[in-house]
Amino acid sequence: MDSRRNELGDYMHHEIGAGQDYQDFILGLAIEGFKDTAGRISGAVSGVLPESNLKGMKAMGAELSPRCYWAIADVFREAGLPEGCLNLIFHAPSDAPAIIDELVSHPDVKKVNFTGSSQVGSIIAEMAGRHLKPVLMELGGKASAIVLPDADLDNAALHCAKGVFMNAGQICMSTERIIVHESIADNFHKALVVATRDHFGSKDSTPVLVTVASARRNRDLVADAMSKGATSMTPKEQLGGLPETRMAPMLLKDVNKKMTLYQTESFGPSVSLFTFKSEDEAVSLANDTKYGLSASVFTRDLGAAFRIGESLESGAVHINSMTVHDEYSLPHGGVKQSGFGRFNGCQGLDEFMYCKTITWME
Repeated sequence: MDSRRNELGDYMHHEIGAGQDYQDFILGLAIEGFKDTAGRISGAVSGVLPESNLKGMKAMGAELSPRCYWAIADVFREAGLPEGCLNLIFHAPSDAPAIIDELVSHPDVKKVNFTGSSQVGSIIAEMAGRHLKPVLMELGGKASAIVLPDADLDNAALHCAKGVFMNAGQICMSTERIIVHESIADNFHKALVVATRDHFGSKDSTPVLVTVASARRNRDLVADAMSKGATSMTPKEQLGGLPETRMAPMLLKDVNKKMTLYQTESFGPSVSLFTFKSEDEAVSLANDTKYGLSASVFTRDLGAAFRIGESLESGAVHINSMTVHDEYSLPHGGVKQSGFGRFNGCQGLDEFMYCKTITWME
């Protein structure tokens, strides 16, 4: 995979509009994952591929990025994975229900792993339940970043901007709410506008969404919020004159529960800004969502960070770094409607094994 970085990056750019930062993040993570997993498998030192009692692992590729999925499977082929160990399936969207049902119900499929929306995840989990198949789900998110009064504002603003707008916000861990102490709100907002403009404000760096439909959906969410009282902090020169799949970064204040954006995972380049007076208020606002995948806390006070982190209903909390964070030595997964189960490390391998008890008596 490392030798094919440029090729794989080109596929990501052309199919989903991924910028260089997201290409580096995903490809680096994938390479780390291969190395980490190989190092944990018995026999890896001698180069022996461990035996499997499965007749074949099946993966369904996304219809919007088929070349990316083909390339991942081809990396395994090039590395010497025996035929039949990994099977990649492509299909028309209209055929998805029948194909998923066939895969889930097949007796050779022992477990189902799905990464995607909570809506589709619930459908697949229901299907698996009918066949008593265990599932591993990594679903939607509505990540919050909490900025305490003693935070390094420039660092917090930079990480929040990247957490919101990397890959146009089309990451399950993307920051969707920034919750700032009222005493530093004005200064933080100024720093956030600068960080957003510097990294995502040019014509070439303006976020690109995968489809026109995604862009329209996000514009509708922003329009609904602004029609109900939300205000934009986005500089006017960034608005208008963009291709339909590009959308200027949107920093919104005065967002409330009457707006669809408040609870909906936007999966796009917008973020809602809130202020708080007490830690309890910040935690309550961050937890006021059906999702719980990732969160951030920015502060110089480690005790405060852990105190808040333990109160957040989230699978991960990152102190002084953005909500978009994944590495193979750390378990990754969510709570609530962000799914269940964990990827990465020994926990990720354990997801695909089961505990068996064998006793012996003379």
